[in-house]
Amino acid sequence: MRQRVLFISAVIIVAIAGVVYGFAQINKANFGVPGFYVWRVLTGQSHTGARANINGVSIYYETYGNGPPVLVLHGATGFLETMHYFIQSLAPSHTVIAVDSRAQGRSTDSASPLSYTLMANDMVKLMDTLHIKQADVVGWSDGGIIGLDMAMTHPDRVRRLVAISANYDVNGLDPQVFHAGFEAETAAQVKPFYDRIAPDPSHFPVMLRKVSAMLRSQPHYTTAELGLIRARVLIVAGEHDLILRWHTDNLAHAVPGARETIVPGATHFGPLEQPATYSDLVVSFLNAP
Repeated sequence: MRQRVLFISAVIIVAIAGVVYGFAQINKANFGVPGFYVWRVLTGQSHTGARANINGVSIYYETYGNGPPVLVLHGATGFLETMHYFIQSLAPSHTVIAVDSRAQGRSTDSASPLSYTLMANDMVKLMDTLHIKQADVVGWSDGGIIGLDMAMTHPDRVRRLVAISANYDVNGLDPQVFHAGFEAETAAQVKPFYDRIAPDPSHFPVMLRKVSAMLRSQPHYTTAELGLIRARVLIVAGEHDLILRWHTDNLAHAVPGARETIVPGATHFGPLEQPATYSDLVVSFLNAP
């Protein structure tokens, strides 16, 4: 009898180990998103999300945690789940508002072309809708550019800004990395998720064309405009980023009082490659006196 119990126990342990290993592999292959969903359930941070009608589109967002508000903004063709490491690390100390930018994720589109100024205005109006006078902003890639635009055009609405792998002009993109098929290659990785969550999955080619047109023609901020920023700013880029190093340096120098951090070994996808490093940088900067 004792041997039978030991055998059954061993089988159960092996089965559990197999499930854990299998989930770990699935989680890794999906950029940690399945683990994020488990975290939401286990911590009671499971949100169905909400929508706000802004500038002719329906903006989808989710909120987490309690404390000072922080907007978390994803990169081109992405969705809020790509920012999940930041969401999880900030929720204990902040009210996190994680957003799907217009035309991307679960948010809808309009007939207008995409622009960083328009999306920055979307975020300011979302803050108005939520009765938030001022917020911190954490933006990755396109999200960082949106944050820069907000800080320039609405300086009283942004307290602190972390701009990760963001450029202020199209000449800051490395042509060896930003080649003809870059957007399509990146978008191919998110298309399966887009197909599951988008209000109209057939809109994917239109979204991709709009995003590509924006990436290749915008932004064009001047150093004088960047000099108008009053928020405390942290500029972050990877050692092997899509954004050229001299461009990142110029951005940090142009923003009054900005700090600059280059993450060793990281690429443009650093927040997913080295989540602990990037999350620690963000939390430390936003929580500092």
